Amino acid sequence: MSPLFQPLKTYLDSKLSLIDKISKERKAVLSSLADFILQSFETKQKANLVFICTHNSRRSQIAQAFAASIPHYFDFPGIKSFSGGTSITELHPNAVHALENCGFRLENQGPPRNPKYSIWWADGIPALIAYSKKFQDAPNPVSEFIAVMVCSQADESCPYVPGAEARISLPFEDPKVADDSENPLEKYLQTCDLIASELLYTFREVKQKL
Repeated sequence: MSPLFQPLKTYLDSKLSLIDKISKERKAVLSSLADFILQSFETKQKANLVFICTHNSRRSQIAQAFAASIPHYFDFPGIKSFSGGTSITELHPNAVHALENCGFRLENQGPPRNPKYSIWWADGIPALIAYSKKFQDAPNPVSEFIAVMVCSQADESCPYVPGAEARISLPFEDPKVADDSENPLEKYLQTCDLIASELLYTFREVKQKL
């Protein structure tokens, strides 16, 4: 595999240090996610993850990008990441700026409303195409996937996710609370830091046990 873009690799290197700050309770949930990924590898030699929040505009999109790039960081294939919501809005510009600050490369492909963004984390790889969609919508898988609920509202409204072989509740605070602040990027980067560190913990466990 081509190496990660250096700014993104440097970012992920720095977030490994945050793993020690993850609470014992949260690590238990992340270890369950790692176990589900391992079970999928044992039976299918791959794993599909679908990150779900209400609007598919911030947390689920950020998690999808990191869940695509972190397996590349650990140099093992077979993980595919997706995201969706319970309603459709658009990938929020603040989330776009935050991902760019972490070292991803993004390109707005249009249209004006709910535009599709190409996201890259290394040269020579197919872009991840990010836009707001419902979690049942294509190209998301309709079966044999692990549903990861990253907001409490979606978690409560979707106690059952059709087609999911496993379901994990992993809520994060919504960074939209900072959208009207003087420096919303700071809050979005904090969200990126949390999501990246927790997925680093998860995929490191998978890597060690594969």
